[in-house]
Amino acid sequence: MTIYLRQVRSLCLCLAVMCALLASVVCGQSANPEDAQAIRDALARFYEGWNAHDVDKMVSVYADDIDHINTLAEWNKGKPAIREAAKKFHAGPGKTDHKTYTIEKMRFIKPDVAVVHVRSLSTGPGSACGGCGNLGTYVMSKESGKWLVVSFTNVAYELDPKGAKTGITKRP
Repeated sequence: MTIYLRQVRSLCLCLAVMCALLASVVCGQSANPEDAQAIRDALARFYEGWNAHDVDKMVSVYADDIDHINTLAEWNKGKPAIREAAKKFHAGPGKTDHKTYTIEKMRFIKPDVAVVHVRSLSTGPGSACGGCGNLGTYVMSKESGKWLVVSFTNVAYELDPKGAKTGITKRP
């Protein structure tokens, strides 16, 4: 075999390996419809718990070792800490709070890890902040066949009728 043919064969082999690697990365990020629905169901359960002020239902979608950074930059570590903070909030300023939410984006980093961006809005009479909302980033992991939130960070926003296309602004 000539040097030229060996080089062409080596180049083809390298291209084939690169294509296989690229395909494995792309397939790892594609959403399994059942998993995407299970994530939507888990987040729905959280917001149903929020609106019913049922803290146990809310934290049922959290991993035991969850990390949560709230809009006040408070870092709650672990399900028990979040449960206590949520009980305090829902017994006080959030006792009549109600949230609507929209899943803006879901991205599978690996088949068992997803990042989900959620926009929520506090509404209703007696809402804790009356027209403010959160942009939340949930990192979710599939553990023993169940999707759980392993990390969650949110930032607050307020509606701004004169704002850009999003209609939101940062909170002062």
